[in-house]
Amino acid sequence: MKKFFALLVLSIGVGFTGSAQLTNGSIAPDFNLTDINGNTHHLYDYLNQGKAVIVEFFACHCPTCWNYHLTERLDSLNESYGPNGTDQIITLMIEYDENNGSHEFNGTGGWTAGDWVTNNSVPMINAEGTDRSVFDDYDLVYFTQIYKICPDKTTELMFTYHTVADLFQAADDCAGELSVEDELEISGTVHVDYTNQQIVLQNFETISSIAITGTTGQQRIISVDTEQVDISNLPAGVYFVQVMTESGPVVKKIVLQ
Repeated sequence: MKKFFALLVLSIGVGFTGSAQLTNGSIAPDFNLTDINGNTHHLYDYLNQGKAVIVEFFACHCPTCWNYHLTERLDSLNESYGPNGTDQIITLMIEYDENNGSHEFNGTGGWTAGDWVTNNSVPMINAEGTDRSVFDDYDLVYFTQIYKICPDKTTELMFTYHTVADLFQAADDCAGELSVEDELEISGTVHVDYTNQQIVLQNFETISSIAITGTTGQQRIISVDTEQVDISNLPAGVYFVQVMTESGPVVKKIVLQ
């Protein structure tokens, strides 16, 4: 492992001050960073909202990072469980290469593996100047390095072989529950009718749409004017039913047998 790491440092042309990644269960150092689109991401604000955070440290030039990027796992995670999905998990990418700019992120620079921007919904942060202290804080020692951070601020190292389902399950395993706005007792109810293979919604306000999201990242969006949704084509598994109402989304976790 030491020999491999030495070769890695030589191949990418950089060195790291940390000797090992954060130990699982460590308290995550806070950060407040701005992504390439000008949006600010304050870690502890997200955690205090009850959200789990998945952070990927990568480099635009890194072939291993690029191969992982092509799996679209973080993009799928963000689309299904991020702010535009069930709004339970925040997914971020923090880039290591110093003095990078838009050319490297767009795949047109001299030291980049490809276009990181197109078809990628995950916020990407170009950490420069004083923001680069985040790499020391998280003991960055290789690419790609991925952390799960729970709402109680504890960390767990994840790996590139983890699937979307694995990442979701890791987040769901955080102490407590992910912050799904579950107001079903007030806004309405959702239950599974196995006899007729339907999800039945009752006592909701006007419904504009339903999103059914599985833990493997698949999503089926249905525009509805009914309170019964056919689930005969859905395989067994864990799903989130997000009901969009006039007052906002209501989310229910269900298990299909």
